[in-house]
Amino acid sequence: MFTLSRNYGGVTFYPPYYDSVSPSTTDYPTRRHKTRSWIPTTPPTTSPWGSTRYSPLSTPSWTTNRRWTYPWTTESPTRGVSVCLRYMADNLQSGFPLFTLSPNRSPLSLEANPNSYGLTFSGYYNYVYLRPLIKFWPNIGLDFWTSVCLTVDTRKGVVQMFSGSNMSIRKVLPSQYVWSGEPVIDFPGFDGQLTDIQMWDYPLRYKEIFYYMNRGYYGSYSGSVLSWSYIRYSLRGRVVMEDSYGMQAKEPIRKVGRKHGPKKDKLKFFSVEKDGMSEDQKTQVL
Repeated sequence: MFTLSRNYGGVTFYPPYYDSVSPSTTDYPTRRHKTRSWIPTTPPTTSPWGSTRYSPLSTPSWTTNRRWTYPWTTESPTRGVSVCLRYMADNLQSGFPLFTLSPNRSPLSLEANPNSYGLTFSGYYNYVYLRPLIKFWPNIGLDFWTSVCLTVDTRKGVVQMFSGSNMSIRKVLPSQYVWSGEPVIDFPGFDGQLTDIQMWDYPLRYKEIFYYMNRGYYGSYSGSVLSWSYIRYSLRGRVVMEDSYGMQAKEPIRKVGRKHGPKKDKLKFFSVEKDGMSEDQKTQVL
């Protein structure tokens, strides 16, 4: 997990094969986890995050024969986009910017407020107010993490927000939004923790959201664009990466002189300094 700060302590996530988002940030690649796979579900004709590397400032080109079913004429390269994540924060009274999706090409920003969220795109005049207060799943247990999922169906032009066992109503977007496919999500920073970020290039089905909210107890989940088990990130300011609370709670209470303990699977992160002179291996469980 990552501990962020609202005082210039942010982080940006993107796939391992995607070029670094900003040369001024510290870049950390990760190794693929042995039990997860990173495979785009509905890749475009030319995938910008596949084997072909390209600059984040360049514009990819796609070809598609499918058109919008909503009365908009612009073609969409994907069916939409979905983002799920877990966070904790203590500044909910005033609200704070949670994340911005695809900040360079088609920014989609989500703000967290007490019992509600605000979605903004293509300027502040395109604003959608979302309140996930409708009980949808009765058997999701209490958790100290706030687990949320945002789904945007760009072909139907609707958006919906989920938080724990609650959901908002589906709302029609005030204007057309076409997701560019840029696989980047930026967290500008807030006082709290962040973990388990997943991104898909289509609007999630209710069953898939249910799997995420239950932490994979009823079925596995893994983002088609970004997966927490295989992800790259760039830090800004004061950000701390450490073991998740769940893994810390499983740590055995070691006695003096004890040398051996239970083994556990870990994700390995490799940090390489900018001058290329040294390499520091980090092992963390997020």
